[in-house]
Amino acid sequence: MVLGILTFNPRILEVPSKEIEDYTLEDFGGVRSEKTVCIVRYGAFGDMLIISSILPLLKSEGYRICINASERGRDIIKSDPHVDEIIFQKTDAVPNNRLTEYWEKMAKCFDRFIQLSESIEKSLLLMPQRWGKIKGHNVILGASEHYDKSKEFIHNLCDKNYLEITHDIAGVPYEFNSKFYPYKSEKKWASKQRQKIKSKNIVLWSLSGSSVHKVYPWTDIVMEEILKERDDVSFVTVGDDLCQLLERGWEKEKKIITKSGKWSIRKTLTFLDKCQVIVGPETGVMNAASMMDVHKCVMLSHSSQENISKHWKNTIAFEPSVEDCPCFPCHKMHFGFNTCNRDEETGGAMCAVKTRPEPLIEDILRNLI
Repeated sequence: MVLGILTFNPRILEVPSKEIEDYTLEDFGGVRSEKTVCIVRYGAFGDMLIISSILPLLKSEGYRICINASERGRDIIKSDPHVDEIIFQKTDAVPNNRLTEYWEKMAKCFDRFIQLSESIEKSLLLMPQRWGKIKGHNVILGASEHYDKSKEFIHNLCDKNYLEITHDIAGVPYEFNSKFYPYKSEKKWASKQRQKIKSKNIVLWSLSGSSVHKVYPWTDIVMEEILKERDDVSFVTVGDDLCQLLERGWEKEKKIITKSGKWSIRKTLTFLDKCQVIVGPETGVMNAASMMDVHKCVMLSHSSQENISKHWKNTIAFEPSVEDCPCFPCHKMHFGFNTCNRDEETGGAMCAVKTRPEPLIEDILRNLI
């Protein structure tokens, strides 16, 4: 096992790779001597930010808090002051078909064990048949039970709020406060970055999420129209390395500051409170900003307003009309266009293409200072 100490001093334990039968309680840090709850959540950035909402409430019940996460989740949650320890393993280190056995062993170390993995994906966002890995081998994983049911059936089943479901499973009240906690050094960095930008207004745009439908095809149009209207606005575009493709053509425009692949996710989240407006699809960036006072524009795709933005502060959700996009909201995960309806003219997901730019332009302009 590997232990480490961070600014807020959570204990970091990496679980070694073993056969399930060979794990001992010591591999998970042993039986805790203090009242401790372990929260299991393997997921991307947004998933970890959603569970951050339940941590202060569990802390108020007297629990020490342990998070069982994968690498990406660990990197987001490691600075949360409510977290006392983190158990992590590498993604896919434990075969999906043996996770229940793995958790049963781990649970013996804790007073309480809250299992949140697939509490949203697969449960409220249905999974298609897809390729996965078991013990390093590619295998076909079956679709969610109701994946091929009618849209009406799926909507009635899945149109539930992600935060509410998370709080329900954890058994805590509806006091929502998803939050990212930057280190002091990161806050200092963000202040320096803000000083470099001379515009009175900053609009941060998260260019893409983790799926093909989380790319907004009218981004260039929106930014161009706003820059025509206002000369005191700068855009900061963020995303992963692939998002650099979406930034092409703006390299010489001083009012568009392209940071995809240059700013880490932690830097991006730390910079959020320096902005006047935050724009993006259903991403971790938007989840991090959800409870902040800054104005937010979120473009919906597979989720409804009930699912994602119902409890968000100062947020306008933009979505296609049912007439333009009958499949919205589909409440399904997509790993490519083989399951997602594609607009042939633009090449984008139908729900994104049919979310018109004009209302978005008006809303951003209305919320500048």
